[in-house]
This record gives sequence, structure tokens and C-alpha cells, in this order.
Amino acid sequence: MATGKALTGPEPSLPPTHESFLIGVGRADCTGPPADIPLLKYGDLYRQDNVVLSGTHTHSGPAGYFQYTLFMISCKGFMKESIEPLVNGIVKSIDIAHSSIRPGRIFRSRGELEDSSLNRSPHSYLNNPESERHRYKWNTDKQVLVLKFTDLDGDGIGMLSWFAVHAVSMNYTNRMVSSDNMGYASYLLEQDKNRGQLPGQGGFVAGFSSSNLGDVSPNTKGPHCMNTGLPCDYLNSSCPTKQCGAFGPGADMFESTRIIGHNIYMKELYGTAVEEVTGVLHLAHQWVNMTDVTVQINATHTVSNTHIMENSFAAGTTDGGGDLNFTQGAVEGDPFWDGIRDALVGVPSNQTQACHHPKPILFNTGEIVDVQIITVGSVAVVAVPGEMT
Repeated sequence: MATGKALTGPEPSLPPTHESFLIGVGRADCTGPPADIPLLKYGDLYRQDNVVLSGTHTHSGPAGYFQYTLFMISCKGFMKESIEPLVNGIVKSIDIAHSSIRPGRIFRSRGELEDSSLNRSPHSYLNNPESERHRYKWNTDKQVLVLKFTDLDGDGIGMLSWFAVHAVSMNYTNRMVSSDNMGYASYLLEQDKNRGQLPGQGGFVAGFSSSNLGDVSPNTKGPHCMNTGLPCDYLNSSCPTKQCGAFGPGADMFESTRIIGHNIYMKELYGTAVEEVTGVLHLAHQWVNMTDVTVQINATHTVSNTHIMENSFAAGTTDGGGDLNFTQGAVEGDPFWDGIRDALVGVPSNQTQACHHPKPILFNTGEIVDVQIITVGSVAVVAVPGEMT
């Protein structure tokens, strides 16, 4: 079983002396057939800079709605049947949240969750400076952060939670739509707060989000070779003949999803959220051309560069390896794949190759990304198109 502990703060304050927040919550189905939902017009109330679109992380969702070629290749292109219910569900959830807006308060709680995550690139982590590694107790972030939303009477409206773990308890053999461990945690808390309601119904909405999950796996038994059961190669997570894969903590992926989801659920953190969040709401959104961003390498050198996917990306991870002849940690390119890359997207520039050395470049993946930040008092929520490690 996982062990977790809540870090509690002061007792709840009396009715606030500061100005309350306006809070609304809503949910809607994003996977079923398109519903006949009109796109309601709110003028300039909801804009690109003040709306964050971020779904519960899962590797078992419908595909075919991405705008990026790299994702489209693996799912046979754009699918209208996939994007229409997604868009309609988002619009409907915003509409429901807007109609439920009321004055409310926000409370924060922190805790630690052990035995529910594993660093799937421990060798890479050891390349961090020793002084930096000594700042932390583990090689993954075990902190859970909860924001509790209530009305002015203290009745719960909703919750947002962050924890660093990938939603890959449902492994690469799964062929069903699943919200995985994070979605199961949402289901548990919503069922607890919406007593007598069917799943997905009721006024209380719980969102479990991912934080710095880049190298974090929920498969706590670790990586083993499929044919022998022996541990995979430590340096590149490979096996002599069969694929390397990570499993656990359950006997199968369904039990593992249930166990990790229940651990993330951590109902007590919601109940002990008594540190009130106060202050002003600020927000910002920006499109960033990464070639214009410089990074200070040392006292005399700075560098700017483009995004790339290197060969190790195609190798996948211990939670789901690639099917081609790539291995994690590769520092040399492959003439065959280099030739395909050069024919499709061109030869990477000398500057790009030098910047990413010794990583061999599989593809240049673009230069312009959007970044977003919302702050509420001392709480900052950052939305970026990537996975932090």
C-alpha cells in the first residue's frame, strides 16, 4: 500500500474579510457521439489569454484531433468523429461552469505520496549535479498539491490536484478508451462528494492534473524483460531479444490502475485543505518563437535553437517501447533513418546538431510554441506544451 501524509496548516478562518473569488465548475462528455450543443457567445469574456485548456493526462484516449503532423502519422490522420465530441464537450463544460458561477473561496493543502511512482530514467537522473540531487529526498517529486474550491458557506464546489506521475497504468496493450489512474482518482472523489449520482453527474467536479511527470512511471515493479523476467539493461532499458516493459503494482493493468488511482485520490488532503489562498488574479499567454530564446550556457556562451526529437524518443520508454531499432540513450545516428529524415524534412543545420550534441537528431519538430501562466495570490499555474522532468 502507498503511504501518504498531509501537511496541514492553520484552522479555517472565519468568513473572509477580503474579496471572494467567482468560482464555477462543470464537466461534459468528450468521448461519445457529437451532441447538438450550440457554441454559446460570451463576447470577450473567455479569451485565449484567460482560458487554460488542459485535459486529464492519459495515453488511452481517442486520437485524430491533433494539429501536429508527428501525432497525426500514428493515428491515420484527422478524424472528424474524434474532434467534434471533444470540442462540444469542452464548450458544454465551460457553459455549465459559467452558469454555476458564485462567490467562493480557495484553500490549499500539500502532502507526500510514496510507493506510487518510479523514476524510469534513473541513469539519466544521475547526470544531474550531485549538489542538486542532494537537495531532494527522492529521484522523483512525491509532493501532492490540492486546491479546494468552496462557496462562501464552506460547501465544496470542486478540486484541482497535481501529482507527478504518468497516466500509463493502462499499458500499451490496452485498446479501450480510459482516463487511467488520474481519471479513476477523479471518479473516486466525485462519487464521494456526489452521493447517489451516476458517474459524471452531480455538482462537484474533481480534476487530477499532472505536474513534473516527465520521467515518472506508475509501474512500480520496475522494468523487466518480457521473455526472462530479468531486469532490463540499466543504461538503455533494453533486452537481448524481447521488449523491456514495466508493470505493477497490481497483477494486471486494471488492478494497477485501481491501486495507483486510489493512492492519488488521497481524500484526506481535500479534507485538510485549510490554508486559504488570497490575493489578485493575474494571467498571461504568449506565442514564443524558440529560435529567438537564448539560454546562458556559461559565463561566455549563450545558445538559441529549435525543437528536435532525438533518436531515443523513438525508442519509447519502459512503459511502452517503440517497434523499431532504436534504443534509449543513443548517442549515434542511424544511416537509414538519417536518410529518411533528410529526404522528408531536410538536413539539420550545423548549429542545431552542435547544440543538441551528442544526441542524434531524428526530426526537427517546430519552433513556435504557446505558453501560459495564471497566478492566484501565491499560487501559480503554468501551462506549457511539454512534460517537465
